[in-house]
This record gives sequence, structure tokens and C-alpha cells, in this order.
Amino acid sequence: MEEHMEEKNGVFFLKAKYLDIKTGHPWVVVINDQDAKTYGIRAGDELLLKWNHKQTEVGVDLTKELVSQGEIGLFKDIILRYKIKEGDILELSLTQPPPSLENIRKKLLGKKLTYEEIKGIMVDIVNYRLDDIQIAFFLASSFQKDGLSKEEIYYMTKTMAETGEMIFWNKEIVADKHSIGGLPGNRTTPIVVSIISNLNIFIPKTSSRAVTSEAGTADVIETVAPVEFSLEKIKKVVAETNACLVWGGSLKLAPADDRILRVSYELGVEPYSKMIVSIMAKKVAMGATHLVIDMPIAEGAKISSFCEAKKVKKTFLYLSRKFNIKTKVIIERINGPVGRGIGPALEIKDALKVLEQKEDRPLDLEKRAVKLAGALLELTKKAPIGKGEEIALNQLKNGGALSQFKKIIEAQGGIKDISSDKISLGQVNYEFKAKKQGIVSKIDLKKLVRIARLLGSPSTKQAGIYLNKTINERVIVGDTLFTLHTNSDQRLNLALNELKKIELYTIYEK
Repeated sequence: MEEHMEEKNGVFFLKAKYLDIKTGHPWVVVINDQDAKTYGIRAGDELLLKWNHKQTEVGVDLTKELVSQGEIGLFKDIILRYKIKEGDILELSLTQPPPSLENIRKKLLGKKLTYEEIKGIMVDIVNYRLDDIQIAFFLASSFQKDGLSKEEIYYMTKTMAETGEMIFWNKEIVADKHSIGGLPGNRTTPIVVSIISNLNIFIPKTSSRAVTSEAGTADVIETVAPVEFSLEKIKKVVAETNACLVWGGSLKLAPADDRILRVSYELGVEPYSKMIVSIMAKKVAMGATHLVIDMPIAEGAKISSFCEAKKVKKTFLYLSRKFNIKTKVIIERINGPVGRGIGPALEIKDALKVLEQKEDRPLDLEKRAVKLAGALLELTKKAPIGKGEEIALNQLKNGGALSQFKKIIEAQGGIKDISSDKISLGQVNYEFKAKKQGIVSKIDLKKLVRIARLLGSPSTKQAGIYLNKTINERVIVGDTLFTLHTNSDQRLNLALNELKKIELYTIYEK
């Protein structure tokens, strides 16, 4: 047997082989059945993998044919994450269960965790010492009667930020805004960032991609400019424009949150404590000093009642004090989607129409963006109390915000002199007609998102729904209620079949 196969003190060596498969689980490797028997390895065991003075923990799957004896199969996930070269000799050994498992058990029994115990959990999540099931049990503890205490929420936020990149801008004011989400459309970020940065306020904005929604802000901006950059490139863009509109996932901000978020998505649940921690950890990591949080309340949104909103607001303000971030939380009841476009291209088209002050711009989107920008101007003391919205609106009217948005997009390598007329939509379209007359009293938000995703949003940027009629608008029989956009007949048929089963619009007949 080759020398690198020899086992010494429980340590053995295998040669790396690339497997052209992506699993979504960067900690899984494959070894041959015969090697498993030789070294006493069973499927599902955890191994410590070492190479080039680096190490990580991996789970093991077994095969008879996928890799040969003496090899270890590495899926694309682990290759992309760790840059291991094919043919490298890797050192392996069985591991002991991570100590953070005991802390998860402790929390499941209703006991409080210390800062060090929570940090241990975050470190093990980042280093893949905990798998998705173990993370799910940690999440489950948040749903128990007492859940996470205020101190535990603070510890979790702090350690989640500390276990990733933390950016220091050397600026007195680093502004930010964040929407809780769950409200289709509502693409205020491009407008707010353009207004704020044009007034010489520093606002480096990182945003997310969609998980369960029709689009995240990063998906929307990607229709007109790249959003994935190194920290060095982001700093260059911000130095030129006072701002950026980038995907936070391209940085290593709060990496534990990315894994926890994926488990939350699989479970279909997200405790409020986790949502708050997720948002605040990234704001802490990004060096925010002034923050406006948009918390819309709507049936089908993430927060559906004022009672829930007040509890969430209280926790946000508690964490803001702990991290010395000046924060304002705006709670507002919303009756439906915001704007006309639902889907990446349609939403950037809406935002551009507001920036361009087109006659057919969505006024509800403009109003919400101006309100948020005004609040941020007053919070940073760049506008007197009560004057923020007036100053923000003037940035739209005088063209300053539009000019600034174009500057940011060009700095990120996007479309030069971008305009709403340059945004292309899916070429496979369908106009859905009203079958009765009256007033649109409700648009089901969850069903709206489902239809948009069936059409291909957000991965197909041109896919989505244009709302020809929206809340409180009068319709007559034969009017177009909404228009479906996609690039695939198959996708269109999926959406149309779903629309036969559901009632997306509620029309109050008068």
C-alpha cells in the first residue's frame, strides 16, 4: 500500500480528487468503501481534514465506484471554499463531537448561555463543525417559552459579527437603512442611497439576495450593474461616490448568519430574535453608526401586527444602544405591495421612474423612499427635525438623486447613463383581465410572490408581474389587472395554472 495511505495514531492520508457535483454542503466528502473498512470509518462520521497548515471538519459519505481506493472525493462546494488542489495529499482523522453541542443541549433545556458559550456555537457554525440538523436544534431553542434573553441576543449579535469580516471606515457618520422585508416591491434602497449619498453622507449599502421573496435588493441592482466585489473594490466605489449598492454575501460579513439563514429557509420558520440578530450583526460588521429601519406591517408580510412590531422595535433599540448605533425604527401599516413592478427588472424600472420623476412613476414607492431618506437625514442631523422629507424630495425634483444613482452604477461597472427605458423585460407576456368590476380591495402578498417565482424571478431577472391595477383602484370588466412577464412558455403555463387555483386579487363590487 502507498506510503500516504498508512495510518499512524489514528491519522491517515488520502489524495484529493475533484468531483464535478455541487451539493450545497461544503463539509461533505466521499471516500472508498475499502478505505472506510481499513480506517474504521462509517458513513456520517466526522473527520478532521488538514492541508497546508489549514484544517476544517467534514462529514463522510461512502462509495464503491465514485472514487478509487486511496482517494478522497471533494465536491465543488469544498473546492470553491477552500481552494484545495486536485492531487494534494490530505491528512484525516476522526474527530470528537464539538463542545458547542453541549451548549446547544443546555439551551434546549431552557438554561441561559454565556458570551463564551454562544461564541463557541458561532465559531463552530462558521467552521462547519456543526451540521444543519444541529443548527436547527439551536434555532429551535429560540421558539421555547423563554427563548433567547436580551443578553443572549446581544451575545449572539456580537459573536456573529466578530466571527467574520469587520469593516472600519474612519468616518464619523456611516449611514444605513434596512427594510424588514416581506413586502413585494418596496424597492426603496436605490432611491434612498442615491438621495443620501448625493448630500455628501457616507452610505455603503450591502444588501441580500432573495431567499423566499420575489427579489432581494442585490438581485434588483444586478439587472443594471455587478454587485459582487472584493472589499478593496467596494472601498474604491465608496471613495468615488460616498456609496455602493452591493451584495453582502460577496464579503464575509457575519458568515454564521448565512448558514443559519439557509436552515431557517429549509424549516420555513424564522424566530424574530434570529431575524433581529441577522440584521444587526451585519450592520455592526459594516461599521454603521446611524440606521433607519423600515418595518412595514401587512397581512402576509414578515410582521403582521403592531403588537409584534413594538416588541421587535424594542429589541432593535436595545441592540442599537449596546453597539452605539443611533437608530430610528419606522413602523407603518401597508395595505398591499409597493410600486407596480414585482421582480428584479420591473422593480429597478420602478425605482428609475421615481428617480427620473416620470409621470407614470409609482407614487407610493416615492412617498416611502422620501420618508425613509428624510428620517435618515434628520437622524444624522443633516436636516432639521421636520425638514428631512422636504430636502429628500428636492433631491428627486432637482435631478441630483438620479445623477448620483447613475454615478454609483457606472462606478460599479454597470450600464452607462442608465434609464428606465433601457430596462428589458421578459418577451413571453400575458395580460390577466378583470372578470368583474369594482374596487381592488386586496392583493394577496404571499400568492403574488409565489406567482413571480413561478415565472422565474429572481434568477430570471426579466421575469415578474406588472400591476396594471393596484389597491383602491377602480376596474371594469376587461381591464388588465396585471401583466405576467417571463422568458419561457413553460414558466408562463406554470403561473397560469396556479392562477386558476387561487384568488390573487380581491375586488369589492360597488
